[in-house]
Amino acid sequence: MLPEDLAASEGKKLSNSVFTAKLHDTGAKKVQAITLGGHQSTTVCPPDMLENHPGSTSPHHLFLASIGSCVNLVFEIAIEKARLELIDIESDINGNYETDKETGMNRFESIEIHTKVTVPKGVKKERLERLFEVAHSNCPIGNCLIGSCVKMVTSLEIVYQ
Repeated sequence: MLPEDLAASEGKKLSNSVFTAKLHDTGAKKVQAITLGGHQSTTVCPPDMLENHPGSTSPHHLFLASIGSCVNLVFEIAIEKARLELIDIESDINGNYETDKETGMNRFESIEIHTKVTVPKGVKKERLERLFEVAHSNCPIGNCLIGSCVKMVTSLEIVYQ
């Protein structure tokens, strides 16, 4: 089921949305406070400073979490719309980061998302795989990578309970 179908099935029209994040100085060098959507706050700093700032995250981790959570949420919505029971869902997201020694340019080369879903016995593997493919291809955050130099690889592990 495509996102348009999900929205249509709930009687909703798709529209433009604006999402917000606010950054401000914390007084500590290279540490910013971030408020996401006006509700949750954390601090963000360069990865090499995380050890000295417990509870902080990095832009790199936020990026990976955004893509992974997007795939999971779209997958969860698809499972719900398919009227399948979901017992648990979790993902491990790894970003392979590289630095060009000549230019000093840094970037993610690839992002790997391994999702583990737990469902009741009897749920067809093929159906879950198809729903996962729909989630992967309809994640708006991951779709921002289409045409970029970042390769996104997803895998699904199904656990029956």
